[in-house]
Amino acid sequence: MRIIYVHHAQRDASDGLNQDNDITELGFRDAKLQAEMLASVTKRNYKAIYTSPFYRCKKTAQILNEKLNLPIFEDERLNEFQRKTKDETWVDVQARITDCLKDIVDKYDETDCVICVTSGVNVAGFINVAYKLKPSANAPFIGISSCSPLGFTIDKSCF
Repeated sequence: MRIIYVHHAQRDASDGLNQDNDITELGFRDAKLQAEMLASVTKRNYKAIYTSPFYRCKKTAQILNEKLNLPIFEDERLNEFQRKTKDETWVDVQARITDCLKDIVDKYDETDCVICVTSGVNVAGFINVAYKLKPSANAPFIGISSCSPLGFTIDKSCF
């Protein structure tokens, strides 16, 4: 199946970094453009959007969905580091993303496509799964721009 990773729209951190950060005006425009692009790919058998419960991710998912009209599911495993609730390591984050992706893949057919809206650091978990790599403390933190999409082919053999 195809999983489209989408980094949330540019965060407005003018009041400090937190889970409730809104998106900037530029982020809003980026999300609108990304929605147009995703909707124009008619060969995709889109089934759902999965999003982190963080406000900036949910808002990005809602903007994308204005053009896609899909069910949206929130999944805490798509959050970035969860240091307030538990002391997660970098390896823990990658393993959490792997578990989330496995559950998603188990629900859909190989011809389906799902969009995941999440934070930038989580792309390492998507890469690990797609390339059948184990979570590692040596996995790089990869910077991803506002609303950037990355497509992955992920099936049951990846786990």
